Amino acid sequence: MIVGMFRCKLQQTILMFREKVNFRKGVKRLAEWKYFIDPDVEHVLVFQSGTKFFEYEIYLNRHILLMDKASCLPCLALSPSPGSIVLDACAAPGNKTICLANYLKNQGTLYAIEKNRRRFKELNTNLRTAGVKCAQTFNDDFLTVSLPFDDIDYILLDPSCSGSGIRNRTDDPEVIDEERLERLAALQIRMITYALTNFPKIKRLTYSTCSIHRQENEDVVETILDQFSDQFQLVDFLPNWPSRGQTERTHACLRASPDETLTNGFFVCCFERIIKLDA
Repeated sequence: MIVGMFRCKLQQTILMFREKVNFRKGVKRLAEWKYFIDPDVEHVLVFQSGTKFFEYEIYLNRHILLMDKASCLPCLALSPSPGSIVLDACAAPGNKTICLANYLKNQGTLYAIEKNRRRFKELNTNLRTAGVKCAQTFNDDFLTVSLPFDDIDYILLDPSCSGSGIRNRTDDPEVIDEERLERLAALQIRMITYALTNFPKIKRLTYSTCSIHRQENEDVVETILDQFSDQFQLVDFLPNWPSRGQTERTHACLRASPDETLTNGFFVCCFERIIKLDA
């Protein structure tokens, strides 16, 4: 009954804003229980900040998934077609995994890997609650897990990062631990390199962080381009997005921030295999 009333109320108050110039104004003037369809990301509905979903069955049953808009961008960049074989390399808690299953329309195969045991249990609970049927989960390390590498079409890689872009963190953004950033960047480069080297048929790989630091973002991408520019290129998948990578070669990458995109701080890029035609 609550769900029915909720849906009815939403349908009666829907606002359809397609023009990007109205996005900021639209978000700011949203009244309670009104929403509009996001102009950039399909399937995303924008609600007023502070909308309380947690007491409603429609949220508890994962009919609505609460995510920051920026976290949806890696799945949009990947955009796997139904029937594809997809790998989510660092999957917990599973929000992006659920988004990928939505793109797949629950068809095909979705491998979801999570190394941490506690988070692996959370991943399985969230996928089951959301009705994801196409996923196979692994409590393992992406760098050592045994998979059918030759079959995988798409990889989503959202590895450990500093988390410096998350707005509710208590860390002081002005205090930068350079040694920690170097360690994280080294791991991130290792994981991307492993993916681009060991999965011979992948069409696209998205790399993302919830970090604002160039060391984990543009510098990582530049290093990968130095190694793989003859095999992979960056995809400019949202050319009108306002905030871009901070170097000439990473202009196709997206940055997000509370000021410019009304989101958490985020970085995402998409590597696409270069198709070489025979002479």
